[in-house]
Amino acid sequence: MRTIHAQRISDGHTRAVPSHLTRPRLFLTFAAVLIARGASAQAPAPVPRPPIVADGEQPDDAGASVGFAGLKLTGLDFNAALSGLQPPAEAAQTQPVEGRPCDGCPPRRLGTAFLQATYINVFYELANLIRGQATAHITPKTWWTNMERGWEWDLDDFAVNQIGHPYQGNNYYTAGRANGLSFWESSALTAFGSGTWEYFGETNQASLNDFINTTLGGIALGEMFHRAAWLVRNTRATGKSRMWNEVGAMAIDPLTGVNRFISGDASRVSDKPPDMVPSELGTIASAGVIWRGSNTNEVESTTGPFIEVDGLYGDVDAVVRSRTPYDAFGVRLTFGGGSALSEARVRGRLIGQPYRNGTLQLTVAQGYQYNANAAYRFGAQSVDVRLGGTKQMTQRTSLWANAWGGITILGAVDSIPLGGAVEEEPDPDAPQGVSTGPRFYDYGPGTNFGGYMSVKRGAITFLTFGYEAHHLHVLDGVRANHLLQRARVDLLLPLRGRLGIGVTGEYFDRRTYYQQPGVERALFQFPQFRLALTWSAS
Repeated sequence: MRTIHAQRISDGHTRAVPSHLTRPRLFLTFAAVLIARGASAQAPAPVPRPPIVADGEQPDDAGASVGFAGLKLTGLDFNAALSGLQPPAEAAQTQPVEGRPCDGCPPRRLGTAFLQATYINVFYELANLIRGQATAHITPKTWWTNMERGWEWDLDDFAVNQIGHPYQGNNYYTAGRANGLSFWESSALTAFGSGTWEYFGETNQASLNDFINTTLGGIALGEMFHRAAWLVRNTRATGKSRMWNEVGAMAIDPLTGVNRFISGDASRVSDKPPDMVPSELGTIASAGVIWRGSNTNEVESTTGPFIEVDGLYGDVDAVVRSRTPYDAFGVRLTFGGGSALSEARVRGRLIGQPYRNGTLQLTVAQGYQYNANAAYRFGAQSVDVRLGGTKQMTQRTSLWANAWGGITILGAVDSIPLGGAVEEEPDPDAPQGVSTGPRFYDYGPGTNFGGYMSVKRGAITFLTFGYEAHHLHVLDGVRANHLLQRARVDLLLPLRGRLGIGVTGEYFDRRTYYQQPGVERALFQFPQFRLALTWSAS
């Protein structure tokens, strides 16, 4: 049982959001704004059709394919899935077919997208009924009650709010993409699905933190999963290999996969949508041990195994004009090291613009972040602006550096003790699915800033340094301001081929400044050290 030290200034119960936020029009207005924004987006240009690839055959230009050379995962050949396709910038113009924006694009079906978002809510509602959730017994009376009460801050578990709700939002988002909606239109659909679930999917009072996490986290995870699924598909292939490609992609993006099987697109030979073909791909996987120390007796030093995967989609460091959201993004997943899933983050480019004759790159990015280990828990939905550039140090060595600052729309972090200790245990008398609290983490908006530097020799990045800081002003929880800082240095030493040794030093510093008079600030520091065997591909 994990012990969390906390003493909340408030009574630990849920509390209402001010009256100016208590109307359901909030999410409907947000949806309408994004729909209007998405309506102006131009349809992507199709690419010329490469030769059809049957089972066991190779296209003539297979050697020019984009992706991991020869990499196969669960029977899915990424090289074949990406072969014969050009990046969007090099795609030739062709006429749309069958009412589609491009040869491989799904037909645009706005009404079907909204219906499927509603079906998703019905699916989750039925699943909760089967599980015996007390909050699933909805009626028109509970709907009206929720409409009258407005928003609250809920008391759900950290993982439920910071992972579960973003994943649910990902389903709404991909329902839009599966039906030909743009990034911005699918974002609006995510807000619609999240808002209707909060008011009509449960008997609980609508939760503002759930609405924000489901919508913004769902957009980030949804576009990432949607694009990852298109990497798996080989739309020029036929036969069994094609079917297994489609099944594998459906496991990543269920809504698009189901729609493709129903419509026949899963067997139809076509080009991929050009904006689903990245300019490049890269990944590095690490497996080893992590040691974590602490400056407090409340958290013991630990050593344990971990696995970490960093993936790059597109060239996130490229100096390029970009108006296609998530044409470049980075993903990090860390397993072990104090928790089954100890870190998950996605950061995708929304807008990119070069300056000073291409020597600098200005980028607007969206971020999703989740951390959970024995020392701390932190999650955030954010948007930031980055400015960076490359400097050629020697003929073969280059340096990339950038700095950023932005807003944390909603962040969550463990409460810091004001005194006393409590056990985080569920109420045994609470009905199934009802969270009674208290909740031992705080919610609030804030700001973020940081910097990143990488040194590359040839095609290999061997040294990286990153620093990030998050300020959170608590709106619900212990009345305080949290300042979270994290610095990390990675050194990669190549061994042979794709194998290498990775050494990582990391330092996490959190400071809490209480708003209660006479209470001193709290300081927690956690150094970390990792040693791992690495495998990389690009």
